[in-house]
Amino acid sequence: MKYTRYDLKRDNDNKAFIAVIFLILVLAFLFGTVIFKLFIKSPISSNIKTDSVSNRSNQKTDTKSSVNLNNSKITKFVAVQGGIYQSKENADEERNLLTQYGTPFTVTEDNKTRVFLGIYTEEQAERIMKSLTEQKVENSKMTFTLNNNDLCDVEIAEIINANIQILNKLAEKNVKAIQTEDLKKWCVALKKVDKDSKNILILKDIQDHISKMPKELTKENVAENYIYLYNILKKIASK
Repeated sequence: MKYTRYDLKRDNDNKAFIAVIFLILVLAFLFGTVIFKLFIKSPISSNIKTDSVSNRSNQKTDTKSSVNLNNSKITKFVAVQGGIYQSKENADEERNLLTQYGTPFTVTEDNKTRVFLGIYTEEQAERIMKSLTEQKVENSKMTFTLNNNDLCDVEIAEIINANIQILNKLAEKNVKAIQTEDLKKWCVALKKVDKDSKNILILKDIQDHISKMPKELTKENVAENYIYLYNILKKIASK
């Protein structure tokens, strides 16, 4: 009778080798996770934040005194549009419809009136348009792309973003007013930019606009400020 010989030592060596490889993979995964958390940063968001408000009449902005360069070379803002009308009556009807979802504003160009719900970051706009579509409210978008070529451009984008967050907050039903003191201080504290920057005049225009804001912004101020930002974006955005 023949007997089969089993090499137990070799079998044990194979198991040990597999265990070592598995351990190395686990350690590599853990090490990679730590490195990711330490060194990989998410894109910069607005330096102006607004907290949740519940049955309060006033809201102050929480600001930082400096602007960080955005990791991206571009910044996008989106105006969510309800429609374009030649008839003022139709435009007013559309605006009244959109008041259920925010604080809309209108812009007249080439004898046509555009009705917008608001201006948002690209991510915010996607959520809002999805919600409108689900509620069978027709909508479209106008995208403004800003190039971040230097510190001047970055500060313009950050200030516009700060204004947008405040106006969007005012569109909420339980927010009656937002104080502008912190926003004004934040703008004054921004770093000085190169006076030869391409868009230096636009930056000064926006800073001057903010300095002249009332102490409190209310819902009555939303439309006029949206229109101002819309015109600024039309001037500076890439075609």
